[in-house]
This record gives sequence, structure tokens and C-alpha cells, in this order.
Amino acid sequence: MSFITDRELYERIQQKDALALELLYNRYERILYAVTLRLTTRPDLAEAALVTVFTDLWHSHVSFDFSTRTVRSHLLASAQQSALRFA
Repeated sequence: MSFITDRELYERIQQKDALALELLYNRYERILYAVTLRLTTRPDLAEAALVTVFTDLWHSHVSFDFSTRTVRSHLLASAQQSALRFA
């Protein structure tokens, strides 16, 4: 089985590939949940913030410059912003 990069998953998500969204979620769920929990201090709010990150990703049609930003950094920044809205 070949490894699918974050960039490939992101591009597939932009084309509404639900499996790509699931794979990216599974790849980053733990770290993003840890970030959101640290900022919200409540598991329910942390989970809501995490769901918001991936819901926003699914509905977003904005591409970003992969030469200056990674999908991981984008998700981490999104998780922080989302958590702060829920905190």
C-alpha cells in the first residue's frame, strides 16, 4: 500500500472525496484534539472545535501555497482558532 501525502489528501478533499477527509482526520485527530483540549479545557468543547476544523475544511474551496505552508500547519492553526472561539 502506498503512502498518501497530506497534500494529496487535501487536494482530494477539495474534490469532495469523503475517504480522503476520513484519512486526514484519522492522521491528525489526536494532536488536534490535544491542542483544542488544552485551549478549551473541556472535552466537549474540544471535540466541537475539532469537528469545526474538519467541517470547515470540507466546505472550504480555498487552496493555499504548499511551498510556504503545510497541511499540518494549516490544520494546527485552524484548530487553535476554532478552540479559541469555543473557549
